[in-house]
Amino acid sequence: MWKIAIIVSALGGSSFLSAQIKEAPGCAAPSEFAPAVVIESDSKVTFKCDRATPLDLIRAIGRQSRLPIGVVLGEDQNALSRPVHSYDLERIDPRAALGKAIEGTGFSLREVNEAIELIAGDLTPRQWQLLTHRYSDFNPGPNQTMVYLGVALTMWMRAAIDPKAGFGGSILYSTNEERFTLKGTSTATTEEIADMIASLGSKGMWIFRVDASPPTGALTDEIVIEPYQHYSNKPNVHR
Repeated sequence: MWKIAIIVSALGGSSFLSAQIKEAPGCAAPSEFAPAVVIESDSKVTFKCDRATPLDLIRAIGRQSRLPIGVVLGEDQNALSRPVHSYDLERIDPRAALGKAIEGTGFSLREVNEAIELIAGDLTPRQWQLLTHRYSDFNPGPNQTMVYLGVALTMWMRAAIDPKAGFGGSILYSTNEERFTLKGTSTATTEEIADMIASLGSKGMWIFRVDASPPTGALTDEIVIEPYQHYSNKPNVHR
């Protein structure tokens, strides 16, 4: 039997924080309580930044296009966070922009389960096994936020590894957070459930971070969900 301890706090006003999103400053768009969204956007991507990582660009692509995106990290979990590039992209197709983001990284792009996934080329057998692990009845309960659904999926994945392991954490969320009841997850895989979550509401992005080999200490494997709700879909231009 696995144990869970989660502290949930609501944030009001004009600020938004997520306990799961760890994003470097610089070219990143700020999160907002109620960001300005271009309703009739053509989903083209503009990203101009002198120093940005591939992951910075991938986040911007998702927030501007509102396409659900999955990022599956492999043995080198910093493969998309370490290289720094100068980007000058203006009004290009989001899929072409994603191709630009993963150039030279060993990642491949595929469209599956209504999402676009970026898959590392150095996945280990353990990582692949957990990505494709099937759950008999994933049921996180009704009326949940996207971030909570990601935390629940992480807990179920860790329980599949070690049913006796405990899990503790905290979630900060906005008082206007979108809420969902996830359905149709019977016998679904980790990958399929993450795609379902990222395809809800205003859409979002998920990041699969799993140790390449069984850890000797506490489990750190996780699926991080980053909703687009609190980010504008306006172009990113930082020079």
